[in-house]
Amino acid sequence: MWSADPRRVWEAIDKVERAWALDSDPEIAIQLAVLYDRVNRNEKAVVALIDASRRHPGHARLRHHTAITLLRHGTPTAIRDFFDRVLEVDGNDAFARFVTALLDRHDAWARQLAGSMERTRDGRQPFLIAIPVWGESFAAFCMRHLCASFLSPNNLPVLAKLHSVHIAFFTSAEAEQALRAEPLFRRLEEHAAVDVVHYPPDVMAYKASMESGYGQHKVPYSDRSLAFYYERNCKFALMSCAHYVGLAAGRAADALVSCMVADVMVNDGALTTMAARMADADAVLAHAIQMHGTDLRPLIDRQFRSADGVLSVPPDDCGRLIVEYMPSNNLADSGRLMDPPLRLAWRVGKDGMLVHGNHYHPYCLRPKALDHPLHLSIDPVDSRFMDRVSLGTDRLHLVQDSSVVVLSIDDDPILQQQREGQGGPLVTQFALWLLGYWSRRRGWMFRAPLRYGPTSRGEDWKRVEAEASALVDAIVAETERLEGGRIRP
Repeated sequence: MWSADPRRVWEAIDKVERAWALDSDPEIAIQLAVLYDRVNRNEKAVVALIDASRRHPGHARLRHHTAITLLRHGTPTAIRDFFDRVLEVDGNDAFARFVTALLDRHDAWARQLAGSMERTRDGRQPFLIAIPVWGESFAAFCMRHLCASFLSPNNLPVLAKLHSVHIAFFTSAEAEQALRAEPLFRRLEEHAAVDVVHYPPDVMAYKASMESGYGQHKVPYSDRSLAFYYERNCKFALMSCAHYVGLAAGRAADALVSCMVADVMVNDGALTTMAARMADADAVLAHAIQMHGTDLRPLIDRQFRSADGVLSVPPDDCGRLIVEYMPSNNLADSGRLMDPPLRLAWRVGKDGMLVHGNHYHPYCLRPKALDHPLHLSIDPVDSRFMDRVSLGTDRLHLVQDSSVVVLSIDDDPILQQQREGQGGPLVTQFALWLLGYWSRRRGWMFRAPLRYGPTSRGEDWKRVEAEASALVDAIVAETERLEGGRIRP
């Protein structure tokens, strides 16, 4: 019903809820959780899946859905309790062993980083950058783009004069060797204390572990086995764990914390701008944009990389890159939506671009201002994290210009994906996706215009901004209608 007409999702939920009340079949619980996810009723999905898992502890696919739903939306206590129960039933469950290995080490890792910041405390507030990265080739990529952009003149060299800077790499022993072999690594140490947190070898062998544990389990909606889906969630858990450890250490040391990922680059001055904004805020939120790697890599190497490997892209030039190389599927007049549809963009004359994004990352946080447990759960770089924190909107700085630009350097196939199976007007298509992530705060972010290009805005800007605002307002109104008026606080 709902896959044929997604607008009937509430009707479908009602039917499956009644079916679950009459029959505890685990397949019904999975279906119900999937439907709850479509309408952002994550707490209900957690309750249904935990209930079903207690009744059917040996059902492989139910165990998978419960695990990944808890890691996104569960409390630290519920996460620990579930994986402990799984190991009581099956002590060899590969994913439960993987997750508990991270949980068991979390506090010690946080103490390690907090101790490092305390040992170097010199009166300046610490600024911690947490970067999960593993695999030798990916480590080299991280150094060549993210770390090379950190070394631009107005990033680490200036930030280190204002803060006691720490960079924590969460990685494997092999990837650490690859990082240290890069000449830029030594440049990082000129401006920051570099800490390395080692993921243990059995955790790093997650691909083989998942294949051994679940390769024989078929998935009805895919030609891949359950191992593929567990492997993907291992990556998410490794990134999330690194960021939570960084935040927990930052809370202990009263530091500012930037949770980064390894496949992005930032403009010159991004780090210092974020640090400055934190004087009046508890979080700086920026909308990262995925760019075609085949376009961007040769261009930035040619125009912005110095002979010593440092990557220095001024803010205005970063804005120009977005204007010139924004993947076309993001444009509101393209007639199609990217999957996922994180933004809509409009060209303004030859040199300007207006963007309305609904997915903002908290790239700088003050952990002491967060009043919830900082333990493994939904990744802080996931925009849904901001729906969980108690920070008032007045304590959030939303970047709406090119002062802080984060570019994700992706491969082309990722950027060519389009929404499938949902025809109809753009407003309806976008709202049906947005329904699964909806909150008042996301609506506030989506309505905020993000401008790249000329700072002086004439008639073209006014016309495009009015057009864009009308479309975004229509999408928000349709999302609220689909939500049924039951908007999450």
